[in-house]
Amino acid sequence: MSRTHSTRGITRRRTRLLAGALLAMAIALALTAPPTGSPLAWGAGVAGSAGAVTTTRADRSADPISDPDSFVRSLQKRGFEVGQGGFKLWGVDECPATYALMGSCYFNNPTAPYVVPTVPYWPDEFVDPATRGAFGEVPSGSGVVHRLDPNEALVIYGDLPPQAAYFGIQSYQFTHQGTYSTDNPTYDYLSGLNATSIFFHQVPQNTARISTFSSLSNAVNNVVIDRQSGSTWNQPRFFVITPDRFMDKQVRQVLHTMGVDGQDVFSEHIPSNMQLGLGSSADEFMTAVRYANPADGGGAGTGSAAWRQNPSLHVLRIRDTRPDRPNQPYPAWVDTSPEVRGGVSEAYLQTDLTNLVYQVSQHWSQPCATTDCTGRAAPFIDTQSSPFNLVGPRCDTIGMDCLGDTQDASYQFRPGLRFDNGEVYAVVGTLGTHTGNATYVSLGVNNTQLRLGAKNVDGAQLVGSADGYAVGHADQLYVHYFTRDCTAVAALTGGNCTSVENDPLVIPTGVSASLVQRDYMAVGTQRGPNSTLTLPATVLRLQLPTS
Repeated sequence: MSRTHSTRGITRRRTRLLAGALLAMAIALALTAPPTGSPLAWGAGVAGSAGAVTTTRADRSADPISDPDSFVRSLQKRGFEVGQGGFKLWGVDECPATYALMGSCYFNNPTAPYVVPTVPYWPDEFVDPATRGAFGEVPSGSGVVHRLDPNEALVIYGDLPPQAAYFGIQSYQFTHQGTYSTDNPTYDYLSGLNATSIFFHQVPQNTARISTFSSLSNAVNNVVIDRQSGSTWNQPRFFVITPDRFMDKQVRQVLHTMGVDGQDVFSEHIPSNMQLGLGSSADEFMTAVRYANPADGGGAGTGSAAWRQNPSLHVLRIRDTRPDRPNQPYPAWVDTSPEVRGGVSEAYLQTDLTNLVYQVSQHWSQPCATTDCTGRAAPFIDTQSSPFNLVGPRCDTIGMDCLGDTQDASYQFRPGLRFDNGEVYAVVGTLGTHTGNATYVSLGVNNTQLRLGAKNVDGAQLVGSADGYAVGHADQLYVHYFTRDCTAVAALTGGNCTSVENDPLVIPTGVSASLVQRDYMAVGTQRGPNSTLTLPATVLRLQLPTS
């Protein structure tokens, strides 16, 4: 045999041996690797440090939505730990469990329950039993409320729901170890309303911590999504929530290699002035998805109802565990951080609104003593402006419970109302959808004891309700009534009335109520209106007719 033939034979044998060894290694790795669908799928099977693996668009084998396991494996190849979570619905039905643990239902919108992600805990993460069940039952080993490693990211992705008036995703600081401040104008103002216990309080079962539930960013909503990616409804979109610029970049790179267009990826930056970490003294966080007023009505059998019950979304929890890589933080979230909001001044409607209140009193043959109804009527309170300051970073500064605030709506309310002695409340206000300050409006009743949103009136029901009165700009105003039984006053309300039942999850006897008006998404903007531009609604107290 010639030397050439001998060398080729050796080469072929070496090649076969090497191929066999590689095949054996691949089988061994496949048999020992954790399933990617398990709560925690560890990504240490690739040599090299996290972030060292590079890929190109030619490497992609599937898109993340049709093959989420491929997305997980791609992240693991960069050395990251990856945990897979799920979602649950939180609304009025879940309030009793939330109230039992936290002493609050956070004045939820009763007709728009929240979709909240549940994420697996890291093995070294402290889990506080005082808050673990804050939003009801969750799978073992996971929670809605969690801490944040400085080098981690949450990724929520999938097909967004059918068309609606609003979709938004936002993260919150949920609790903080420390105390709240009582030496400030907000605390003094709320003391005058006898409401400090609602907005300043400790976590009931862990008094070393305070409840904060304050926003950490400007929400990513359907207008933001439309402006960046071109469309929202039924579209695949990706949301990265992280305190670390490095992790945001890494996730985006992996998505790019899998064919995801960068304009379909949205980032929420957790600010650097949060107490990050997995220990007991770190802040707790949660994320909520708001989805409101679907175009299909949201009833049983609709696409929107199906999406709410089983959202076509995935959630991953990802972290880089290298101890030598420093976090790359984002700026702090401070008083000037929220977007400046616009809108239309409603001052031109003040005279008409005042006149309408007086005409309502005459319509009921219970006329006010003066044309401005002083002593009978009370204005709603703007919660977002000074001195109330119900805005994420302002709440954070003084340790105030912001109750899941958002810049995507203006909030005004009127507290201290009862329904025990034949009261009828006429609410007279401006209709933001007709003044340019809202794409949709809601008017609701809150159970103050439970901090529960109990009843809600969609803005479409308010349209035309002021047409029967001789006032200017009637099409931009509304009148709506609240009482125990609207059938008893149907002739006076023209059907513009909501019954407030004597029920534990509505307003039972002896429990105080508040009324709230929300104006969502000022027309032509990506936020709610500047609350100082909107006129406060007015509530006029009436009595059931005696005959």
